[in-house]
Amino acid sequence: MNIFFYTTCRSRTARQCVKRLLELPVLQSMTVLPAGSLFLSPLAFRMRSGDLLLLYLTDKEVLKELLCLRNDLSEFRLILILKDNTILREAYALHPRFIAFQDEEITELEAVIMKTSKTAVPCAHSH
Repeated sequence: MNIFFYTTCRSRTARQCVKRLLELPVLQSMTVLPAGSLFLSPLAFRMRSGDLLLLYLTDKEVLKELLCLRNDLSEFRLILILKDNTILREAYALHPRFIAFQDEEITELEAVIMKTSKTAVPCAHSH
């Protein structure tokens, strides 16, 4: 299972969030997709059904953008990282496995990622 991070914004808070996540041993191989590019980035070609996708959401507009991609996102194991709780209720429409907040302790997030990684079914590759 691959792990990806995506956000629509290139803000300082998004960069801080990525930096903090990359400090976790379980996320050191995480691929950070370019902000605003999701499925258009060449890095996105490595994404496979069942991969873990961490989405950083800052506001209702970002959530609306991602809700438009809900069918495409449903192939992935989603973990949402919210800037604050203002869009918490609406964020459940993406059917995430877990919702974290940017300013809270990330040990619980790390545990969820480790558990999700262990339950991932390896893909069979045909040669």
